[in-house]
Amino acid sequence: MQDPNALLTILSEMAQKPEVRFDKLFQKLYNVDLWLLAYQRIAPIPGNMTVGVDGKTIDGAGLRLITQLIEELKASRYVPKPSRRVYIPKANGKLRPLGIPCFQDKLLMTVVKLIVEAIYEPTFSEASHGFRPNRSTHTALAEVKKITGIRWWVEGDIKGFFDHVNHETMLRILNKRITDQRFLHLIDQFLKAGYVEDWRYHQTYSGTPQGGNLSPVLSNIYLSELDQAIAAKKAEFDTGKARKINQEYKRVESQKYRAKKGARLTGDWSTYKHLQKKILQVKTTDPQDPNFRRLFYQRYADDFLIGVIGSKADANVLKAWLGEYLRTELQLELSEEKTLITNAKERVRFLGYDIMRERGVRVLRVHTKIGVQTKRTTTYQLTLLMPRDKSIAFAKKYGDTSTWKGKQRSELINLSEFEILMIYNAEIRGFLGYYSLADNLKYDAAKILWLTSRSFFTTLAAKRRSSLNKVVKSFKKGPGRFAMTVKKEGKESREYELLASTRQLKTDTIDRGHPDAIPNILKYQGRTELGKRLLAQTCEWCGTQHGQIEVHHIRKLGNLKGKTMWERHMIERCRKTMVLCDECHDELHAGKLSEKKKNSRGIGELPTRKRVRVVRGGGQ
Repeated sequence: MQDPNALLTILSEMAQKPEVRFDKLFQKLYNVDLWLLAYQRIAPIPGNMTVGVDGKTIDGAGLRLITQLIEELKASRYVPKPSRRVYIPKANGKLRPLGIPCFQDKLLMTVVKLIVEAIYEPTFSEASHGFRPNRSTHTALAEVKKITGIRWWVEGDIKGFFDHVNHETMLRILNKRITDQRFLHLIDQFLKAGYVEDWRYHQTYSGTPQGGNLSPVLSNIYLSELDQAIAAKKAEFDTGKARKINQEYKRVESQKYRAKKGARLTGDWSTYKHLQKKILQVKTTDPQDPNFRRLFYQRYADDFLIGVIGSKADANVLKAWLGEYLRTELQLELSEEKTLITNAKERVRFLGYDIMRERGVRVLRVHTKIGVQTKRTTTYQLTLLMPRDKSIAFAKKYGDTSTWKGKQRSELINLSEFEILMIYNAEIRGFLGYYSLADNLKYDAAKILWLTSRSFFTTLAAKRRSSLNKVVKSFKKGPGRFAMTVKKEGKESREYELLASTRQLKTDTIDRGHPDAIPNILKYQGRTELGKRLLAQTCEWCGTQHGQIEVHHIRKLGNLKGKTMWERHMIERCRKTMVLCDECHDELHAGKLSEKKKNSRGIGELPTRKRVRVVRGGGQ
């Protein structure tokens, strides 16, 4: 059977040839090792312990489930179940619908995703950053900041993109590269599986369900058409090699050149110095040059930003073209009220950051091969800012933002001091870590950290029924440094610092290096530890190699109390999985798993004396 990593590598290499069309993909779904690769990718995700409409989770999954699904695919009996509809809060206070698929559907979607991603990932635009390996909101923002000279922004907003993806258009786009109709029919089944809400089934006629493993890559394939259209538009839009030189600048430069020659003869440098200061106030090129235009574009999922070096009329024409293209080619609607044209002097919001052209001029003396030269910097460069409304909304949870006085959080008082410290650090690190690219991070973060640290100490003072000063003194380890010393049983004591100073913030630049087209998928590598344990077909409790082998999953190790032998072994090995025979698995859930049955090899140790042969059904 073909190694799954080799298979995906071959698909990726073939995809880089535009003339190649992919057929016979459906039979790739019969590869058990590919299923194991998919299983190992999604097994650590806590969300797998959330039940679908069938009431099942990842717990109990194993080779039996995989072989059953493969048999259903071969016999064309497989039909995906509808997802379970839930709602999560959005930043604006509204609710976002999410679909929770059954685990067996989620597993098959992951297998399909591996194949589809291998084919399409190498062909995606460099301007696309959402749901892609080694790319994120930060890489999109870092690319935006590299742009200079922007005059106008076109803020793109598609009305309800994930809910309005046209299924026929989606299949038409896929059919350009994939000609296997059984494979396309399977994707169509996932798109039209529907959802269950309040015990009622609802058919889905459009959209990709948010929450499904396959939806992110399908949305990128859909909007890749937009990326290609804008790339073609950019080639048509961009004109001129460079802006024409400003005549005023040329005149002052000539005067400065003559003044310098005269100063060398007379020794009077006053005129030259005056002209040197004057030329730094004159623009080198004509910013309104109609013969020089540029278009820049970056996208994260359905959020995109277009920068225009040109006139406002150019931006208006571009917006009209964009709306027409989305409507006629992708059956999507551009939100007229949210798709704005903004002057680069003003702030524009993209991916939670405010982007604005820098004001003022910085003058630097630069050493060159021909001597020291005075140059201007920051002209028409962009700055990334943490929005004030975002920082205020975050800080309100910890105290009064008008007086910057921290308040206690009563809901945390019953937790241990260590848990309270870790909760504060996680919340602060999550918010300020996202804004690590902001140029005003340290200025605004200093106020936030003051408020959060005061809130932390106030909460602990209420828990200890002590004064604030005593609590601060017990944590202080140096200037601006507060830490708690924790000693766990059988381990050395360790200090855990409170995030309370801007010196602790990470503001590293984004460096993706030279990643593979599909990192961690196309590299030749051995099976993971979980895959080896599952393929060994050995119960890690009783040691039997007979019967069905299943995997027991838990959501997180913190849920285990360590009262039973099997819990203590999972805690000691820091594992959220245990491979068991079906008999031991049933006894575990019934609370009857006997310690006497425990194999002397111990949990997780593979047999070494006997060679294990894995027998796969279905003619594999």
